[in-house]
Amino acid sequence: GSNRTVDRIILESPLVQVYRNLHTTIARNFLHSHLSTRHAEVDMTKTFEEVCQGMTKHSPHIVQMGRKSKCTIPDLISKGIGLVN
Repeated sequence: GSNRTVDRIILESPLVQVYRNLHTTIARNFLHSHLSTRHAEVDMTKTFEEVCQGMTKHSPHIVQMGRKSKCTIPDLISKGIGLVN
């Protein structure tokens, strides 16, 4: 069939608009990235100090028996290996 039928044009017109929108978004976010490089350097000192205080207070990197968590993460790798074997 022909690619120039009214049905075909109506079908493709939203795709053309999506393509144009994507092109504009990419141009704005990547091609003009130089517009955002003139900011002052970020000072992360306060953030790092707060993280260090939290690490010292709560010691999340040290195993403590009886410590509870708000959520659990199941070991899906072991479960998958068990299913394969």
